[in-house]
Amino acid sequence: MSQALASLSIDLDGIRHYRAIHGLPPRSGPDPFLTEGLDRFLELCERFAIPATLFVVTEDLADDDFARRIRKAAKAGHEIASHSHRHDYDFSQHSPAEIQAELHRSREAIRRVTRKLPRGFRAPGYNLSPALVDALAKVGFTYDSSMLPSPLYWAARAAVISGKSLTDRPSASLIGRPNDFIGDGRPHRFDNGLLELPMTGALGIPWIGSLVVTSPLGSLITRTVATRTEPIDLELHPIDLTSSDQVEAELVAVRRDLQVPVARRQRRLEKTLQKLVRNRRFRTLSDVAETCP
Repeated sequence: MSQALASLSIDLDGIRHYRAIHGLPPRSGPDPFLTEGLDRFLELCERFAIPATLFVVTEDLADDDFARRIRKAAKAGHEIASHSHRHDYDFSQHSPAEIQAELHRSREAIRRVTRKLPRGFRAPGYNLSPALVDALAKVGFTYDSSMLPSPLYWAARAAVISGKSLTDRPSASLIGRPNDFIGDGRPHRFDNGLLELPMTGALGIPWIGSLVVTSPLGSLITRTVATRTEPIDLELHPIDLTSSDQVEAELVAVRRDLQVPVARRQRRLEKTLQKLVRNRRFRTLSDVAETCP
């Protein structure tokens, strides 16, 4: 009997995106999430022999050092997928022509670095729309992985974003459509043939890095999803393994994950992966997509 599949996906959101979420003004300078955080993840994947799927915000590929990291990751067997070109949180609300133009731009940026067009996409903020789903199929993506089956996550996000809208630091993120945060988490196809590979949740809670590295709930969700026979996906971000001393104090103050020592976060993630690799075969999302009818 073959082992059930698992995937490890990493959304390469930069520090500017977190500042925007929390209504903080942009700042220039090196991005520790795309250097230290990414490097730690790639080292961890190498140690556990896990081929990850990296969702890249492709405007960052204009930076030669970041492009070098992504090229090296691709050569090591990791899948390079698109997280849009600019990571606008309202990307799903743009006009169909604007959405298609940015998707084309993102695909070409990845092709220039890896010599391979990406197959997968994940929307900024997990926000889909009919226009975005339509455009993904039209420009050549074969799968999307934006749906996060966690009503509790959507409700908590809606509360935070609504609260921030009443302050002088509104969030740049969108509340999004509640329908994108429900479902059984199983792969399915849209009417246009685009395959949806949802991220994984259980008990109404998302199985994501910030939970795994900061809360005992992470272990409970891991035990719950590990018993499933369908593919599961652990979604992570470089912030999960970035040292807080590399980040501005004003962002650390509003991020509970950064307030946990990075060594402790890494130990928790390592324990999670140790449990999974014994009973699951890790594959890229593109490879998982190949197994879906």
